[in-house]
Amino acid sequence: MHITRRQFAALAAVVFLPGMARAADEDNALFWRAKSAANDHVLFGYVRTRADSFPDIMAEGKRLVDQSKTVLIDVNPGLTLSTTKFKNSDIKPVFASLTPSDQDEFKTILSTSPAKGAIEKLSGFEASLLLIGEGQHAFGADAPSIGLALAKYGVSIGRDVKTLAADGEMQAMQKPLTLETVNSVGPASITYLLELRRRIGPIGAHFDELYKARKSAEIARLGEEITAKSIVRPTDLIDADKLRALLIERIANLPAGTSAFIILPIGLLNGPHSIVGDLRSRGAEVAAIG
Repeated sequence: MHITRRQFAALAAVVFLPGMARAADEDNALFWRAKSAANDHVLFGYVRTRADSFPDIMAEGKRLVDQSKTVLIDVNPGLTLSTTKFKNSDIKPVFASLTPSDQDEFKTILSTSPAKGAIEKLSGFEASLLLIGEGQHAFGADAPSIGLALAKYGVSIGRDVKTLAADGEMQAMQKPLTLETVNSVGPASITYLLELRRRIGPIGAHFDELYKARKSAEIARLGEEITAKSIVRPTDLIDADKLRALLIERIANLPAGTSAFIILPIGLLNGPHSIVGDLRSRGAEVAAIG
């Protein structure tokens, strides 16, 4: 088994015309304004899904990039993180532990996926990634994710584009994926995901619809619900607390007059891991704008 950066990212998901004035509430926003005595920044929350699926959000993002002096992104999108390989003989397949009805449903869901020939050999970790990502708009070199697309737009109009966390800092915070973690996702977790799918439809597609509707609080709530069911968390793969603290420090201490468009994971702008309260405690006025 080979865990890639793309799989790592998968754990990781009210349309208006750009430029129109509107009220935005904190539960339904992707764009925030953070004002301090020295700076006036825009914070944008991304998920790893392709940009061209959300033209209205992209248009608004471009307009706000136009108004900014610089573009800052949390981490380098092209960063190479270490990958992990395990012997197939050490992986505990989850399929045989499912009920017959769950086995049939799981086979049907994956019947058109690249994993269709190895369904009975998948670990619970791999199975959960496939279920969580089902139906999400795939991104790639020719169809970049929304955060990367806005960063590239910044480059195209001559903005200075930088990362908040350096590559070496990110690599130092990465946690190696262990065999114990991979084998810890058992049949109960897969059964939960199948039940969730019956309730909301393909999970990845549902996250995309929530993002399209700017329901950032619901994205955070559902993400917490999923990880509470013993699904592997991104925090199992990286020191998320350290990264969060680093990003807060970098944003709070930007030089006066920076006026940045700052691209961050949506989970850092809403939900239990939001940095909004921390920025406010440091004197910034932070408000949802769209």
